Amino acid sequence: MKVAVTGAGGFLGRALVSRLAESGQKPLAVVKKEQDASVYEKNGIESVCRDLAEKETCGQLFRDCDAVIHCAALRRDFGRWEDFKRTNIDITRLVMEYAAKAGVKKVIFVSTVAVYGNDRNHFGTDEDADYGERVVDYYTRSKIAADKIVASLIKERNFPAVILRLGYIWGPGDQVVVPFVVRNLKSKRLFLADDGSNLLSLTYIDNAVEAIMLALKNEEASGKVYNITDGSRVTSERFIYDIISILGLDYRPKRVGYPVLYMAAYLLEAYHRLSRRSTPPPLTRFTSRFLKYDAVFDISRAIYDLGYQPKISYKEGMTLLTSYLRTLYYGGK
Repeated sequence: MKVAVTGAGGFLGRALVSRLAESGQKPLAVVKKEQDASVYEKNGIESVCRDLAEKETCGQLFRDCDAVIHCAALRRDFGRWEDFKRTNIDITRLVMEYAAKAGVKKVIFVSTVAVYGNDRNHFGTDEDADYGERVVDYYTRSKIAADKIVASLIKERNFPAVILRLGYIWGPGDQVVVPFVVRNLKSKRLFLADDGSNLLSLTYIDNAVEAIMLALKNEEASGKVYNITDGSRVTSERFIYDIISILGLDYRPKRVGYPVLYMAAYLLEAYHRLSRRSTPPPLTRFTSRFLKYDAVFDISRAIYDLGYQPKISYKEGMTLLTSYLRTLYYGGK
């Protein structure tokens, strides 16, 4: 089976291409940078360097593919709306169009549990829940729009897609969650909202890849939506203090009332936008909500339909993260 993977230069995409090759499939790594394409080619993996927004060069991209896994996304908590719209909405629409024209038999769309909204507590929220409404960040807004595009195609055209809504992907190589914690530990600006007792929605990289592989080979999965997380009950306090422990630091994050934290994030975002700073603010409203609200999602549909079982536990994941954490904080290879 030939499987195209968009966003193959990213954290999830790289892990997925590797797993596909190991399992005897024929991955086609779709990347944005020539250097990523060169690495794949050196390892004997077919790759193409394309800007997926350019229809004239991508219209026939999937012509001989059996499946497409759309991982390409802009995963940030701050930035310009134009960038989020282009990458997360416009390109998603185009990838679905390319796949339909090529007659691809299955498309896996990598979405996020953030589409349910991050402005309230979630305790067992399942796939039939409504999309979030009080959205304050461009990432969530754009992923909701992209999720709706694919869901509409499934409903209106019987499009052979599977929507996987993942928790926050973490593990060695993560460029979002773990680096955020490390960066703020270095600057001693890491905070806990209230008492840090909120439960996080985490998906270890190996578990994310396993879920995608299961959805890919399951003939009954097309047309369905699945939540994919580690199934763990980990608080933001524990997650942060485990990282502190691994790094051997003598540091205790300050506990700040959520209203104060949220207002500080609001003002920092406003300042960065008005001053057109190229660097993101040290705190955003998205992150404030991440540190405040419980995020526990029901994964029973994936367990029953796909046979999904998180292979890497939270404790194992933290152990595997050790080397990467120390490299991020202390430097070196």
